[in-house]
Amino acid sequence: MTAIIFFQVLVRFVFGKFNLPISAPWTEELSRYLMIWAIFIGAALVARRADALAVEALVQAVPAAVGRAIKYCAHALSLAFYGWVFWLGLAWAEFGNSEVAPVLGVPMIWVYSSMSVGAALTIINSITLLIETIIDEKDILEVIDYEMEEALAEVEHVKANERQHVPATLKLSLAGHKEGWTQ
Repeated sequence: MTAIIFFQVLVRFVFGKFNLPISAPWTEELSRYLMIWAIFIGAALVARRADALAVEALVQAVPAAVGRAIKYCAHALSLAFYGWVFWLGLAWAEFGNSEVAPVLGVPMIWVYSSMSVGAALTIINSITLLIETIIDEKDILEVIDYEMEEALAEVEHVKANERQHVPATLKLSLAGHKEGWTQ
């Protein structure tokens, strides 16, 4: 998508400046359709990682048991919304079966089906997240971005090991440089 947009800018502003008769009308349409697909696929990735934006003031303000109930209700409502988007996407895809993109000439079912595909993947990822949370006995209130926490813990572990394995001569050398810096 980035290469297509770059090509569009190149054709429009660089080649246009030299009055070269080159046009690429398909780039705008294709980049728009790719952006639509990227949004729906991205939503599925966000659902799997529980990285969606959320206002958690209420969840944090109430007792933990109530907060968990609110979180599970929020996930249930989200699943209902994704189901509605899936159904709506099917209706749009059916409508798109009779339409053709003006410039590319492809059936619009390929664009409109992104809603159903993205919603289906989002539903699968949301259910997987909830099942994983229950099976691994994780707290739903703390489910946000385990990968980041694990990566940070690994970085801290590596740093601790590096400090232990620094040769004594290097420590003395660094200490001497540090004294020179303060003077």
